[in-house]
Amino acid sequence: MNNNNVYKIRIEAALEYLESNIDSELSLKSLANVSGFSPYHFHRIFCAITGQTLHKYILQRKLYLAANQLLYEDCTITQIALAHGFSTPSIFAKKFKELFNCTPTEYREEKTRKYPATFAKLSFPKYIYDETIEGCFFLLDLTDLKTICIGITGLSEIWENPEIEKAYQQIFQWLKDNGTNVSTQICGITIDTPEVQSLSECRYYACATLEHPMHTESLTYRIFRTSGKYICCKMNRNQQDFAANFFKYMEYLYGFYMPEHNLLPDYRPFIEFYTQDVSGNIIIQFCVPIKNSKK
Repeated sequence: MNNNNVYKIRIEAALEYLESNIDSELSLKSLANVSGFSPYHFHRIFCAITGQTLHKYILQRKLYLAANQLLYEDCTITQIALAHGFSTPSIFAKKFKELFNCTPTEYREEKTRKYPATFAKLSFPKYIYDETIEGCFFLLDLTDLKTICIGITGLSEIWENPEIEKAYQQIFQWLKDNGTNVSTQICGITIDTPEVQSLSECRYYACATLEHPMHTESLTYRIFRTSGKYICCKMNRNQQDFAANFFKYMEYLYGFYMPEHNLLPDYRPFIEFYTQDVSGNIIIQFCVPIKNSKK
């Protein structure tokens, strides 16, 4: 395994730890220990791989999570600021505006979203009950997913991304060469929210579930914190107008189903599980993280 891949795998371990402990004190020393580098070498390699300093990366992750709360949750801006480690609401507001070019209040009231928050100064689409779509949704409790994976930045509205396709080809080849377990599942994991970040910025992992740690030239072992409730539906990837139908279902899910069932979107990863039916069609099970509303 060449040095570049070793560095990426060890930085990936630090990123996994960072995501799982984002609300804790994350020091350069603690993350360097996770990656197995000295603090100096860790920061140098971290900057080279992520394009950001550790401080800027952590700050940005906290602000993105705060933006999720501003979109969906009816709590005060002070509560959100303190929950994500900002010492005062004014410091939070300053850093938030630097990233999003608006204040937290403006973001909460004016940012477009699919979920109809009562505190938003926006008009939301009016949905009526659709028996066909409703019948496609089901609730699922998931545990954390242990995977071998390849990370890619950037999603597509038309569901076409050569880098993602190449990543799955590498995973399929590895599974073919090393044998597959009956419990192995092919899945895709998105750890950013498209309503907060642009599709081109969203981080996606092409994955195969695997119980035991394993690293290769191109594959990283990573545990994703997916434990909790998900609303799921299955769709045929080979159907005509697949992308349009996917967005139709998601808009109904956020705009009607969740509010009607007293549910809120959650900030855990989005998941797609891939299987193949007897006719050779690719069936995708979409899993959207949710939690109970406080109402």
